[in-house]
This record gives sequence, C-alpha cells and structure tokens, in this order.
Amino acid sequence: MILSLSTGLQACQRPVTEADKKLRILTTIAPLYSFTINVVGDSARVDNLIPSGIGPHEYSLSPGDARKVAETRLLIINGVNLESWLHKLTSSAEEVKKSAAHDSEKLIVVDTSTGVEIINSDPHIWLSPINAIVQVKNIRDALVKADPDNSERFMKNADEYIQRLKDLDNEIRGAVKTWNMNQFVAFHSAFQYFAKEYGLEQIAVIQETPDIEPSPRHIAHVIETIRTAGIRSIFTEPYFSHKIVKSIAEDLDLQVYSLDTLETGALSEEWYEERMRANVEVLQKALN
Repeated sequence: MILSLSTGLQACQRPVTEADKKLRILTTIAPLYSFTINVVGDSARVDNLIPSGIGPHEYSLSPGDARKVAETRLLIINGVNLESWLHKLTSSAEEVKKSAAHDSEKLIVVDTSTGVEIINSDPHIWLSPINAIVQVKNIRDALVKADPDNSERFMKNADEYIQRLKDLDNEIRGAVKTWNMNQFVAFHSAFQYFAKEYGLEQIAVIQETPDIEPSPRHIAHVIETIRTAGIRSIFTEPYFSHKIVKSIAEDLDLQVYSLDTLETGALSEEWYEERMRANVEVLQKALN
C-alpha cells in the first residue's frame, strides 16, 4: 500500500494554487469537524476522515486513508481510544510522506481529550458542551502554533464559538430543570458525560459493549431495573434497529425514542449545536 500511494503522489504533482497554500486539516468524526470549521473559518481546508453514516467503532480503513493523512498538516482526533485504528494509519501516512517526491512537514496529531475528566474510558466526551469547549480550546491552540499568521483570526473565531457553546449549555440546564424524571435507560453507554453534567442518571444500558450482543442475563437485569425504577421510555440510536429494543419495549409497554450519539452525521458549522438541541427535545418528551 505504501509503495502505490507514494507513486501516486509523485505522479500527481501540479502547479501550486492558493488553495494548496492553506493549512490542511483532517478531523476524524463529525463533532470535531464542526468544532474545527468554526475556529478556522475559511483560513484552512478542513476534511473529515470517516464518511457520514459510519461510526468510529465499526470503521474500516481504506487504502486512500493513508494518503489523506499524508497530505494533512493537522490530524484532529477525539482520543480516549475512540480511534483505536489510528496508529496503523499514521504510521503508513508517515512512510508515504517520507517517500513522496516533495518535502512534507511532519504530521501533528491533536488529541482533543486533553484536559477532559474521563469517565470509565468512555470516549463520548463531546456529548457535554462543557467538554466540547475544552476540545475547541485544544483545537484553537494547535492551530495557533501551526499557523501563527492566522492566530488572531483563530482566537477570535474560537471565542465566538465558545460563547455559542456556553449558550447551548445554559439552554440545556434550563430545560432539564423542567423535567419530571432524571433516570433513563440508553442503548449503549454513550451519555455518561451528558448525564453527569446535567444531573441525570443513566441507570442501565442495553448493549454493554459496542457491536457485541448482550447476554440474556444482562437483558434480564435491564428489565428488572426498568420495572423497579418505573421507567416508561427507552432510548435507541439513529442508524440502528435492534429486535432486543423492540422486544423489551413491547413486553414492558415502553415508548421508544431515538437519541443521537453524534458519532456521525452531516458536516457543517451548526451541526453539533443542532443535533444537541434535537437530543434535548427528545429527552424533554421522554422524561416528562
């Protein structure tokens, strides 16, 4: 793979355009794209690695991924071992850089989880807007170092976006105060940061480990927990349909709602805020 990629890079040399001179950034998941594009504006080129509709847990590397990383200056990752396949990818990309005909700057990997208090190795840190602010600050600081000529713009954009995230946080806090219940059952353990931030309690999850079928014993425990707590609704996730969720809901006469883990989705500046607000609307219906 390395040989074919480097040969392709040599064959595709062309005159350098103004667009080529922009800092090239690659994010791994949709929330990081939203964070980054809000900070850089039009001062850099930002692409996202994982295609929409595919989550990071089930993602399989393609031969073109190493080339994308090789052409990138900053690789912005979530961390907390979400991108468990990353080491293999960056190693291949560095080999491509070394074998390319043109000079390449060393890849900078930005771990946005730095400074976040991690819960049980749960990687879904972005589901708390307070954690998202930490991630945005890590992205901002890395951009300032990589492209000091645009540092003032990065700082200004980051300040404005952080204020929007603070507004989002305040909105959520105001909504949560109106809810009748604070306990919920989710499909898998993705909402611990959200629950901790806003005084909610995730009392059970249907799927303990991503992509692994829950045992009958575990499902029995979930059912007993639902009955004991008086839970009247249960949450599944977009892009997912599972007979166990349907079976539990039918047996216990539960309403089924969909909560978005925001692992994948559209790539836009407003996407993170829009999806977080959509989740709050769903929770408002379910917990009232």
